[in-house]
Amino acid sequence: MTIFNASIFAIFLQCGTTAAAVIVVAFTHTIGLGCRSLGYTLYGGVSILILILTIISTISARISETRVGRSTTFSIKGFTASLAIALRILTLFLAFLNAIWLIVLSSFQFSHTLNNCYCNAAVTGNGTDSYIIISFEGWISTIRAGRVSATILAAASMAIYMAFLWITSALPTGLDHS
Repeated sequence: MTIFNASIFAIFLQCGTTAAAVIVVAFTHTIGLGCRSLGYTLYGGVSILILILTIISTISARISETRVGRSTTFSIKGFTASLAIALRILTLFLAFLNAIWLIVLSSFQFSHTLNNCYCNAAVTGNGTDSYIIISFEGWISTIRAGRVSATILAAASMAIYMAFLWITSALPTGLDHS
């Protein structure tokens, strides 16, 4: 399995599950990008950034291991090794902060902190035309469609990822997959 294939499927899984969470909160009352959906969007964006930085770190580490030859003015091997270490430290720190952010966001959502007048009315982009939904009549089909589509998206991305893991684990172990 190459780094490229693993990276593509990891990004696919991350985007699929995060998009499902954003769809659920974006199509629930207060339709649009509000407190809840913006929180999940930020989480997903930072997660993808962490994944990309991890891929760059892995590539840099590979370059520093395989690079031969010496340069008198600048060492590519030393630079790529330092870059790989710095990116690993940065991604570990960002992952820690992102995990804390997800816990805080979930705590706010389950404690009804995000269920206030500002979060229920202030949809980004609506400005002074924001509103609070008093009656859900007519919105039930939108909410149901959002939840069903989010469940299908999350299940499909997980199924594709699990199939990828099953196929790659069934490959013979004596072959070089790099």
